[in-house]
Amino acid sequence: MIRRSFTPSGPTKKARPSVCRCFVNARPSVCHCFVRSSAALLAGKQWHTILKAQLVVWVHAVVCVLVLVQAICARAASPSPGQAAAAEHQTTDAPEARPPQFRKGAPRPEPKPAEPQQAPQIEPEESKPRFFAVTGAVVHTVTGPVLHGPTVLCKNGKIAAIGHGVAIPKEAETLDAKGFHLYPGLVAVSSSGIVGSEPPEDNTDLYDLSLTLALAGGVTTVVTGNTAAKLTFGTLEDHVVKRNLFTTLQYSTRNPDGRRQFRHALDRARQHLRDLEAHEEKKKLDPKAKPPDSAWVKGEYETALKLLRHEVVALADANTAWELEDLATLAGQYDFRLVVRGAVEGWVAAPAMARAGLRAVITPRTRRDADERINRPNGSSIENAKILYDHGVTLAIVPASSGTSLSGLAGRDLMYLPMEAAFAVRGGLPDDVAVRAVTIDAAQVLGIEHRVGSVEVGKDADFALVDGDLLHYMTLVRWTVVNGRIAYDKEKDSLLSHVRRGGDQDAPAPPDYWPRRLGEER
Repeated sequence: MIRRSFTPSGPTKKARPSVCRCFVNARPSVCHCFVRSSAALLAGKQWHTILKAQLVVWVHAVVCVLVLVQAICARAASPSPGQAAAAEHQTTDAPEARPPQFRKGAPRPEPKPAEPQQAPQIEPEESKPRFFAVTGAVVHTVTGPVLHGPTVLCKNGKIAAIGHGVAIPKEAETLDAKGFHLYPGLVAVSSSGIVGSEPPEDNTDLYDLSLTLALAGGVTTVVTGNTAAKLTFGTLEDHVVKRNLFTTLQYSTRNPDGRRQFRHALDRARQHLRDLEAHEEKKKLDPKAKPPDSAWVKGEYETALKLLRHEVVALADANTAWELEDLATLAGQYDFRLVVRGAVEGWVAAPAMARAGLRAVITPRTRRDADERINRPNGSSIENAKILYDHGVTLAIVPASSGTSLSGLAGRDLMYLPMEAAFAVRGGLPDDVAVRAVTIDAAQVLGIEHRVGSVEVGKDADFALVDGDLLHYMTLVRWTVVNGRIAYDKEKDSLLSHVRRGGDQDAPAPPDYWPRRLGEER
């Protein structure tokens, strides 16, 4: 009789039992019982012995199943060692239970967008006004009387007050200009190399020598490309005055097809304006009246429409009397504003130019010989500026060179712009008109007369303070003021500080340092 008790093999552990290990430990006893019972049957043992052995086998099988079920239940009830350690760590450090949305297998919620952090609002300090005053000078207002010894008070780059009883704030920068003459800053309607190309605020060297030379000539406003800009030395504050000054007009006999197309554009634009006026009348009777088609108003048609509406000013180059009269006829027929550059024979076409309201940019020293083959007056005349002025044509004077150079005190560039105006006086133009041609009239040609060109309250504080008559060839600029700041000081700058110190017109000539002569000591 086989008597065998079932005892699971292997070391006893305190940890939860392994299901596979329990099953493996019980399996050898069952197999052993089957082998023994089969061997006994083959050896001829009695049947009751065999039945007893088979019963033992079934008992062992039931015990194995019970052990297996117990192991499965124990595994499901007890945590794994890793989970136990995590639970112990969580219990120690974070007593609160983990939220269900962060459990394994649960969908993670979308992160909430971070709220924008607002910077602490700092109340801006009130900027202190910037005052600048000029006292004691002879003030040439250009558009008004000449004032002797008043105070010109400027605030934040604008002229605030002019008079003898003006109170000067304690914090104001004061310039004692007694014995000097104060003129408006000069306006150059054409320039090159003084400020950068368009846009000038991005391309200007604010410490360039050419800019300093122009300031030494009293120039404060120039034109670069199609933009008027200030000579703001060392700063870009209020650098640009006006953009899109002109629209260039190509109207020459050498391009007859272009002339025809431009006239066609003007005709169609004028008819469109008539249609718009008729539409406004129809709307009074029928508010649902359909307006005229405007889809075609683009390109040259749009330019023509702006010209007829006086929204832009045309600029054309013309020198001969025939060209000037042709442009005058065109501008008079279609009624648009036109500025003519050159006008060498303007003294011949002055009546037609005046009737059409043309304005002219001239260079008095331009020379052109008369063509004897033409049976009418032609060529240049020193009286060109005078004749144009006598007929009522607004003038702006520019030198032959639109840049600056160190070629001499009587050079033909922007450093000596008043010298060019003085040559117009030689041809009969009045002194005050010549000064206007480089100040207020030049500003009117550019459409910026509301800001620069004269000494008036409310305008920009741009001044040229000189040691004599502006049109005298011996006169030098002592200070140049731009936007209420001293942009040039002759005594502090090395260019002309050695020439007539203190403004003495009778001072001896300085030593001849340039050009240096070989063999001579300085």
